[in-house]
Amino acid sequence: MGAFDDIESPRSPTIYSSMLGRGLGEARRRIVLICLIAFFLILTLVAFRRQDTIKDVVSKGLHRTTDATAPVATSDTKTDLKEDVSKPDPPKSEKTQTKPSTPPTSMKGPMLGNGERSLAPESLQDIHNSSLGFGKVFVLNVPARSDKLDAMKLTSSLTGFDFDIIEGINGKDVPKKALSGVWKESPGQGGIIGCWRGHMEFAGEVARRQLATAIVMEDDADWDVSFRSQLEYIALGSQTLLNTPKDTVPDSPYGDGWDLIWLGHCASQPDDGDNRRFVMKNDPTVTPLRHRTNYGGTPDMSPYDNSTRIMYFSKGSTCTYSYALSLHGARKMLKWLSMDIYSGPIDFGLHDMCSKKERGFKCLGVFPQIIADHKPAGAGNKDTDIGNGGDQIRKKGFSYNIVHSTRMNADVLTDGQMDKVTSQWPDETPNLKGPIITEFTNDLHPNTDDKMP
Repeated sequence: MGAFDDIESPRSPTIYSSMLGRGLGEARRRIVLICLIAFFLILTLVAFRRQDTIKDVVSKGLHRTTDATAPVATSDTKTDLKEDVSKPDPPKSEKTQTKPSTPPTSMKGPMLGNGERSLAPESLQDIHNSSLGFGKVFVLNVPARSDKLDAMKLTSSLTGFDFDIIEGINGKDVPKKALSGVWKESPGQGGIIGCWRGHMEFAGEVARRQLATAIVMEDDADWDVSFRSQLEYIALGSQTLLNTPKDTVPDSPYGDGWDLIWLGHCASQPDDGDNRRFVMKNDPTVTPLRHRTNYGGTPDMSPYDNSTRIMYFSKGSTCTYSYALSLHGARKMLKWLSMDIYSGPIDFGLHDMCSKKERGFKCLGVFPQIIADHKPAGAGNKDTDIGNGGDQIRKKGFSYNIVHSTRMNADVLTDGQMDKVTSQWPDETPNLKGPIITEFTNDLHPNTDDKMP
């Protein structure tokens, strides 16, 4: 036999059978490989779909969508807090944030009384942008108080708005030549001057940037988890009080022609002789009567039940937890409280501007307030940068005048557990049914004395 006699001929049946076997094996491997690839693709698609589903659930449970039917926010739905924390807007230009161009027609908001007035879709979408319907949101913060700034970053994120920082100033660092008027030495004067200067910086930024409107919050401010819905009612109330033409869309969702809207205060008084009221009844975010904490005169609420909030033309408020300015208001503030002679607390100065008709400063107030201050757990001396906050040690923080506090519910909001949002006073917070009912009245009700602390 030759050297190759035991090698089968290429044409032999044995070779054909072997080649066929190898071909079938290769086909099987390819089929298995294709099946495995298809299986992993399906798994990947299912995983992405599941992730999207989870996002949808969180969005529906934690955030308010553009066609929201959050009951606290709309006049034709029932009160429920589960869908009221607003979804943050994606990053946009300042111009786009201030005036969205394509409002969704499906968005519904509160209506006045029997439907004679409602907010235009453009106004509603503005309120749900990243600046709460104002040109800008500012937070007044002393640079050394990073703890307060951290808290504001968290709670504003949970509510879905962004802010710029106004750096607070130590009053001791303000030269006497820079002061408006003559300041006599007194206890706590440095804090009062610093507070005045910080709020003047806010007014200056509004004027310098030519912002049509802006809102400022002090860095210990807190608000209800239903904040966006509350602002819808504030906007409807402002437009109603200002008698905004019903067939027009104002430049600001809060109406045009106001100088200051005082949203966060510790006392507020309606304008003498002005009986116009925008009334919001059956509101689950109104502070129970026994827990309303104020340090000066407040409106006469005897005509209303304890679940009613009102708006009115105001002759001033006390405390500056939060307020909004128009461009005209900011310019007036700079003129009267910086360029002219004034030497006192900033809220007293604003009160004077609201109360003196000759100054042409139009102020709106809301009571009970929708923004107040928070006192965190820990040492009481952390509360204020103006004076000594006290030596007490708190095991648990609290917020004045806020029912479903965003700060107190930060843990559950962070995890999207809206069903676990709690009231600060669960035993005294009524379980209200039905929509918030709004009306405009012009009845004569006596105002309280203008008591200043």
